[in-house]
Amino acid sequence: MDVRATSALFQEAAARFGGLRYRSIAWSFEEAVTFVPVPWASDDYGAGDQDAMADLIEHDVAHPYTVWLRGDGAVVYCFTGSAPAVPVFPNVEALLEAEALYQECATWTPVSLDDAPSLTAVEAHTENLALIPEAYGYTEHWWEEDGFRLHIWKTFAAVLPGSGARWAAWTRDRSGELAARSFFAQVRHSYPA
Repeated sequence: MDVRATSALFQEAAARFGGLRYRSIAWSFEEAVTFVPVPWASDDYGAGDQDAMADLIEHDVAHPYTVWLRGDGAVVYCFTGSAPAVPVFPNVEALLEAEALYQECATWTPVSLDDAPSLTAVEAHTENLALIPEAYGYTEHWWEEDGFRLHIWKTFAAVLPGSGARWAAWTRDRSGELAARSFFAQVRHSYPA
């Protein structure tokens, strides 16, 4: 671990994101989150901890997980009181981009999940969609194509034991709705239930 580089990363995060506050649509209770990047004190580390960490976000609902900034810049979530710390995004910017997509999708029309294909089938068919790299994470993935967006998130499945991975889709307008219907028809045709 390069102590100087890590210290500079944490200082930059504090200067750039410290105090940023918004009501999150991405989080399950649509709660207010506040960025408060604060490096851990030496006594915050356990015997098995190998990565430098900083607290990243405070939130106003009692979630069972915490959000940290790792020394390499990755945003990690951890179920309170237990390991592992799960890398969710490669950096804070990707976390914010994903939130921005959620915010915009709140003004779009959700795709009906009646007769929805399985997550496995949808995920296997994503090579036909354009990945949104700015919001790409390790457990969060976004695609957009012809006026509709697809989001697959495996974060809760990785962080909260017993939770499953999920997907959702939204359409911007009538042409997006048609594109989404076509996409899901192809998924169902390629991967029948």
